[in-house]
This record gives sequence, C-alpha cells and structure tokens, in this order.
Amino acid sequence: MRKEPSATEGSLLTALVTLTMPSLLTQIGQTVGWLGEAYFVGQLGTTATAAIGAVGQVGWVLMGMTIMVSTGTTTLVAQRWGARDAHGAVRVEIAALQQSLLFSLLAVSVWFLRQPLWALLNIPPAMQRLADAYFAVALLSFPLMSVAVSLMAAYRGIGDMVTPLWATLVGVAVQLSLCAWCVPRWGISGAAFALAVSRGAVLAVLLGRLAQSPLRFSWAHCRTWCSRRHRDLLKLGLPAGLQSLLWSMASTVYFRLLASTPEKESAIAALTAGLRIEAIAFMPGIAFATVAQALVGQCVGAKQWQRATAGAWQAALACAVTMSLMATFFFVMAEPLAVRFAKDALTQHYIAAYLRINALSEPFLGIGMTLGGALRGLGDTATPALLNIVTLWLLRLPTTYWLCGVLGLDTVAAWWTMSVTTVVNGTLTAIAFAVRLRRAPAVS
Repeated sequence: MRKEPSATEGSLLTALVTLTMPSLLTQIGQTVGWLGEAYFVGQLGTTATAAIGAVGQVGWVLMGMTIMVSTGTTTLVAQRWGARDAHGAVRVEIAALQQSLLFSLLAVSVWFLRQPLWALLNIPPAMQRLADAYFAVALLSFPLMSVAVSLMAAYRGIGDMVTPLWATLVGVAVQLSLCAWCVPRWGISGAAFALAVSRGAVLAVLLGRLAQSPLRFSWAHCRTWCSRRHRDLLKLGLPAGLQSLLWSMASTVYFRLLASTPEKESAIAALTAGLRIEAIAFMPGIAFATVAQALVGQCVGAKQWQRATAGAWQAALACAVTMSLMATFFFVMAEPLAVRFAKDALTQHYIAAYLRINALSEPFLGIGMTLGGALRGLGDTATPALLNIVTLWLLRLPTTYWLCGVLGLDTVAAWWTMSVTTVVNGTLTAIAFAVRLRRAPAVS
C-alpha cells in the first residue's frame, strides 16, 4: 500500500509544493486536451468551433451534478483522513460512486431537451446539426466521466494527486491521438468519438490503481446504501452543485447575449476559443483550489486550525503570483494566439481583445478560486454559491445586457463586464474567508 503525503505533518511549504505540483500538471494535461480538441475542430471552420462551444455550455450544466458529488467527496474524505479515520474515508468514497452513477444516468435524458436548449442559445440550424452529432456521443459517455471525477475527488482527499495525474495524461494522449486521425475523416463526430474513448481510458487507469490505494474496497460494499453518508455528501454538495448550475445558467445567458449581437458567429467562436486559451491560466487556479480544499480539509479533521489558515493564505498568494505571470503572457501574445485559433479577421480581433481584457483580472481570479477551495475545505460551500449569485446574476449579466443589448456596444464591452466582475468576486471571496476564520474554533 502506498503512503500518501499528509497535509497535517511536516513543513507546510513542503506539503503545498508536494500537493500542488501534480495537481498543476493534471490541469496542464486537461488543458492540453481541451486546446488540442479545439485546434483539430478549428480546422473544420468557425461553425464547428462554435458548435462544440454550444455543447460546452450545456455540458457545464451537466457538470453541476458531478461537481455536487465531487466537492463533498474531497472535503469529507480529507476531513476523515486528517482524523485518521481511513475506514470512514472509504465509506464516503463508496457513497460518492453511488451518487455519481445515479446522477449521470439521469443526465443522459437531457438529450430529449436538446432542441429547446439550442433555441435558448439562439444558434443557427447549421450549427445545431453539428452540435447534435457531438452532443450524442458526449452524453452517452458522460457516466464514465462522472464516476471518474468522483474517484479523482476521493484520491485528492487523501492527498494522492499523482493518480489523477496519470489518469489524465493517459486520457489526453488517447484523445489527441484519436482526434488527429478521426477529425479529418469523420469531422466533428470524430472529435466526439475521441472524447468518449478518452473518458473510458481515464476511468480504467483510476480503477486499475485502486488496488494499491488506501481507498481500496470490496465491490460488494457498493450494494449497501448508507443514507447518513449520502445526506452528508448532499449537505456539502448541493450548494456547490447550485453554484455550478447558476454559473452554467449565467454562462448560457451570457452566451445568448453574444448570440444576439450582429456579429454573433464571430462573437461565439471568439468566446469558445478565448475560454480555451484562458484555460492555461485556469490551470494554477484549479490546482491551488484543489490543494487548498484537501489541505484545509485534512487540517480541520486533525483540528489544526492555525495550519489550515496559514496554508490557505499561502496557496492564495502563490496562485495570484502565478496567474499574474500567465496574465502577462496573454496580454503580450494576444494577437499571435488569436491567429492560431481563428481564420477570419473579426474573430481574431475579438479573441485578442478577450485575452487582453481578462488578463487584468487573472490575479483576482486566482485568489477567488483558491480561497473558494479553502472555504469548501472548511465545510462552507454556501458562501461561494452566494458570491456566484451576486457577481454573475446581479452584476455581470445585467451590465452586459445594458451595454450590448440596450446601448448597442459590440462584443468587447461584454469582455469588460467579465473582467470587472471577476475582480469583484475575488475580493469578496477573500473577505468572506477572513470573516469565516474568525468563527473557527480556537487554535489547537
């Protein structure tokens, strides 16, 4: 049995580095896969790129189900692991697998709602046909991804960031290899096939390494349903799932606002490409958020409140510095990157503007993501959901509608609303974390 690194022992800096590096490499791998798929599909034209962007908007809604399960899984597994309760951690893992499979099977039924969804996104018929071809395969393979995400969440809860890394690298290698061969032959259906096979490869790696993990269990235990553990998962997961759902719905409304502009196809394609390029900066944000959640969760389980506090702030500072460097890269390289991901001049202009404007908010994005993860490690998933409502629904969407829909400004105005509200969210999350710590028990 492998001994996993403990976030509750030894140097805090060493723990942060040990946990962060494989988590960051995992995000790099996922981003390479995301960008690689966009690159191959981009060779098919702007309509194909916009089509996978439309599917991505719906996919974020479905991801709310997996986030709901995985968020509670990492926190509860980490807290039990920190309390030296390995048996309890495994029981949480089993409940998480049951929930993820159940919710993912329900998600497949969304196929029958696709036409209203495309109408909501206001995408043209030619784009709908391409989106249907990709969406069908993505939905059928969704249960594979959902179970894999829950397993990754459990691994991370005990401080094992290496297993998710290996699984991700295998999945990305499979996806890009298949994309290179299938997309030129089968078009967007080839990209969907590559995605499905890669999801199966990720799950196979995770299950294969389970036998050597402290999280191993007998599959016979999966037939037992523990209502208390499911309630515990849902108590933490529902606010996180609501946050993801609200973010997805806000993203969908934002997408529709862009689709209502005169330059809608270029605007949608620019948003799709811009998000995928910006995912390079999301990598450290997601990595540090994951580490903060696991580290704080384990320290809470071990009742090491001072270590949890110091670790969260150190992670947030490191993430802000890292994302500032990424922001500088985006600002300087905006036009060369835009040329790589679009063929027409208007789309290139919007991609470059997206990268430069959002570069200004990247440090605040890092702080918000990391301290949001720390709040979840404390067991507080409601505060990030509330901040999501404030910054997206009360600020970003009304302002975007006013600027683009009422005043008639072009897509660049929408990029400014995105950047400014990101700054607001990061600031409010830092304040919320500081306030939450004042209510924590006395330092042990």
